[in-house]
Amino acid sequence: MTTGRFISYSVLGLTAVYSCLTFFPNLLFKNAYEYRNISLYTRVPVPVPVDALLERVYNTVMADEYLDPGQEFEIYLTGGYKEYVFLAPFCAKAQSCLHPVSHKVFIASSDFDRNQVYGRDPAGETRVLESVMVHDLTLAQMQKKLGFINYIALRAWLKEGYAEHVARETVDMEALLICGKRDKDAQRIQYLESRLMLDLVKGETPELTYPDLIVSNLNYDVTHKRVMEKYCAK
Repeated sequence: MTTGRFISYSVLGLTAVYSCLTFFPNLLFKNAYEYRNISLYTRVPVPVPVDALLERVYNTVMADEYLDPGQEFEIYLTGGYKEYVFLAPFCAKAQSCLHPVSHKVFIASSDFDRNQVYGRDPAGETRVLESVMVHDLTLAQMQKKLGFINYIALRAWLKEGYAEHVARETVDMEALLICGKRDKDAQRIQYLESRLMLDLVKGETPELTYPDLIVSNLNYDVTHKRVMEKYCAK
């Protein structure tokens, strides 16, 4: 076997192994916790009771307009940011990620005791673990209901705006935070802006469901301008 062919086979082999791990990440996780239709996988045993938190997550997701009662969810709490990026490289800038094909949810460094999720910088922006779970499980339901192609084609602000509408992580944040300069890594502010945009249109068309609204021909630039005028006008 030539050196070039050996290298090619090696690359293909490594790619196959890596793809297998992203589709079957439970091979890397020693601990599994089942709650209703949610399977929680962790690297180390969760040190605190989680039923109450998972019950709130479950109840919120079950009220989602994209609900599929038979859908099963898998959430992987990785052992740190590097492991998270290894399993979800397509979401390296975020603190959580929905796999685009398998519907699995990966979450970066998390702390159940504090109900927090941390990103690349431990001292940077944190998010609420419960809300992160709801956000990404909502996206998982959208993905399954819409189908892979339609979901991928859907504009990010609509997906994230609706997921945030369900999760309500930004409900206590001031709308003025969307105005002016912002940290490019301030994920929650981006979610806040997307939710405000979607909710603005929904408030004007109460006869439409959110799923109907999301697949309608909403113009980002027009809607964004209107939201900025509403909350940021001096």
